[in-house]
Amino acid sequence: MPGKLEKPLARPIVLKSNPPRTLDTLLSAVEFLNAGTCPDRAEIDSTLDQLMAAASSGEPAVIEAVTSRLEHLLRQRGMT
Repeated sequence: MPGKLEKPLARPIVLKSNPPRTLDTLLSAVEFLNAGTCPDRAEIDSTLDQLMAAASSGEPAVIEAVTSRLEHLLRQRGMT
């Protein structure tokens, strides 16, 4: 399956940062990848894996940093 997460979630996580922003960004990235118009999926896939790891860590600063990075990548590719 293309776009499969390297580390799928095995348990529920609690976001101790800005959950709506993080979830909106995550869903935007998934929508963008599913559209099939992204020539370079690897960087977004990698950042999604980083976001899952950050969310599992529960560290708000790390979650925010990775969310910001993912937002930046999506903006660069015309998705906001």
